[in-house]
Parts: sequence; structure tokens; C-alpha cells
Amino acid sequence: MKLRRVRAYGEESPNMLIRGDNLDALDRLGRAGFAGRFRCIYLDPPFNSGRVFREYHDAWDPEAWKAMMAPRLRALHPLLTEDGAIFAEIDDTQLGCLLLLMDDVFGPQNRIAIVTVVRSATTGHKAINRGPMNVTDYLLLYAKERRRFRPAPLVRRRQGRDPAYNLYLANAEQDPSAWQFLPLKTVVAKRLDYTSRAEAVRALGAEGFERAIERFSLENAARVVRFAQPRYEAVSLAARALIDRSRAAPDRVFWLDRGQRHKPMILRGGNRLLFLADKVREDEAGERYLAEPLTNVWNDIPFQGIAREGGVVFARNKKPERLLERVLASSTEPGDWVLDPFLGSGTTAAVAHKMGRNYVGIERSETLDQLCIPRLERVVDGTDTTGITRVQSWRGGGGFGIYD
Repeated sequence: MKLRRVRAYGEESPNMLIRGDNLDALDRLGRAGFAGRFRCIYLDPPFNSGRVFREYHDAWDPEAWKAMMAPRLRALHPLLTEDGAIFAEIDDTQLGCLLLLMDDVFGPQNRIAIVTVVRSATTGHKAINRGPMNVTDYLLLYAKERRRFRPAPLVRRRQGRDPAYNLYLANAEQDPSAWQFLPLKTVVAKRLDYTSRAEAVRALGAEGFERAIERFSLENAARVVRFAQPRYEAVSLAARALIDRSRAAPDRVFWLDRGQRHKPMILRGGNRLLFLADKVREDEAGERYLAEPLTNVWNDIPFQGIAREGGVVFARNKKPERLLERVLASSTEPGDWVLDPFLGSGTTAAVAHKMGRNYVGIERSETLDQLCIPRLERVVDGTDTTGITRVQSWRGGGGFGIYD
């Protein structure tokens, strides 16, 4: 049976909300010309918690859960673009099973990462329970073809300063051969009119002085530096030769120009000179902050306070819009297609809409009608002020169709 649009909302749009069983819907999507269309697939399947909620059944026999997931993963594979990726979120109950299933369908050679998502802290009843507390989910990330997958280089905001950057380049305007490096804490203390670091700590307290160093470092990031040992075996022959020369003359600064695509390699005593400015960004308000490359541990996305995000209440496993924003930002660009076969409360569709991605979401009738559709209507109308609305400067627009 073909997909049939039963209603549309907002402007004419390719976005689709499909009502029904997701395995059947995936088969119909493939036959409707969607093979090789989706740049990103995100799925948040039942975690098999042993509980039954009003919105969905989450108590499965392990073999039944496996039998439910396997054909759906197989149906998803041909829907991905050749450079696309699939993100599957799960907790430790079915982590091992899902990992084996995805290895089987997508291939272990295409496994990009297993991301640990910290969703809660050991507070309240968790603080008094014995044994390790479960506070994480896991994102299994696979590419359809690893060699063709090009994730966007994302960064995250770091709290506090990086203490490894503990030197100050006093005369950056002079020739590198004359550069002088001073202890950062000593420089900050003198800029604050204290005779020493010890006096600054006594006057400001340890935390107050640390905050002063952080402010100074951000304001003078082009002069705050550190030295780091380069990986000798991983650099070019020209770089190795310069490292050898630098080691032989440890008081000199050596400079290797590496063309327009790469920053120059600056060496002293065989160690590479790194500038804090390369890690500093500005937010929408113009405030400077320290940014670091994204790792496979995401502990900076709060799950608390999202109960009514999007204007919907969903028992257990509701995901923050910021989590899906990061997933889509890392794997898609505006205009790309996104698929969520376990749409739940509609988070993926709402985030994709606000970020200018095309999307298909699949969910059973009651949840789609009571949660997803009203949520997307508010997104289109511009009345949803929650989630990533502000950071994406979303004011409404677009539309979607409802299919069965």
C-alpha cells in the first residue's frame, strides 16, 4: 500500500509524519523512492525497562526485543545516503544486543563511536542506593560507508580555564627569536597591582584569583600559550628535521610555514608552541569562552527541566532538543533529510524543523495524534518557545504532511 497524505499543516512542505507501524512504514518509504535519501537516521527504540507506559510498551522478552529490532535495522540500511549515518540511543539493558545487531547490519568496520550520554546525577534516591548507579545512555553511531562519512567538527563549551596554558608571551610583536615567556600567574598578579602570586591569593582568595586568571586569559588569548610535545612519528619529514634542530638549540624559537591550509609549526626546545586563541570562541552575546573538540562523552546536555519541552509530557526516555540538535549538527546540513522511526513525543521532527532539515517521523496513532502533531503545529506557528527555539532564532514557518 502506498503512503497516503490525509492532512497538511502550514505551508506546502515535503516533511512527513507517518501514522502506523514503523516496519511497514519503512517498507513503504523504500518503495516510494526514499532509498538513499536520509543523511541522518536517529532512533530511540524501547529500552526494555520492564515497564509498561501509557504511550508505549517497554517490557519485552529479550528474544522478542531482538526479533523486533533486527528487521527494522535491516529496513533502515538502504534508506541512508552513501555518506549518511545512523544514531541509535539505548541504555545498558539492551546495549550488548543492539551493538551486535548493528554490527551485523551496518558492519563493525563502519562503527564510528559509542557515545556516553550522561543524563542524570547521583542525587536524591540515587545518592543512597548501593552499587554503581545508572546515569547514562549510549549513542551507537554507524556510517553507511565510513570512508565517505564526514562529520562536522563540533566543539563544546568548557567551564573554567585550561591550566595547561600557563605561560604568557610578553613580546609577541617582536621577532620570534626574541620571544620571552613568563609565568601566567605572575603576570596576572602584577597586572592586578600585587607584588606576587601569593599576595594576590591572600587578597582575592584562591577562587577569586583563579577567576581573574580566567578573565585575563580570555582577554589576552593571543598571548597565553603552552608547550606540548609533538608526535614525532606523525609529522612530516620537514617537521621532524625542525624538531631535531629545536632540540639541539633549546633556547631558540623555530618556525615552519605549512601553507595556507595549516597553521605554522612553532617550536622551542623540541616542543610545539600552542596558543589559547585557537580554543576561544564567542557566543551570540559576544561573550568569549573556551571551546574544546567534542569527545565521546557528552555530559553537558541537561536532561532535567525538559518535562514540558515542546509543550508535551512523555513518560520516561524523553530526549532534550539540545541532544538532537548536536546529532543533526554533526551529521547534516540545511536541506538534508532526517528520519526517526520511533518518533515518540516528536523531538527529532521539532529539532529538524527548527534547523531547516527535511524530516520523516513515524509513530503509532495515539501518540502521533496527541503529542507529535500538536507539537509540530506549535513549531510551525512559532508559538513553541522551548528547547532550541532561541539559539536557532526560530520564529515559525514551514509545514508538514500527515500520512497513513
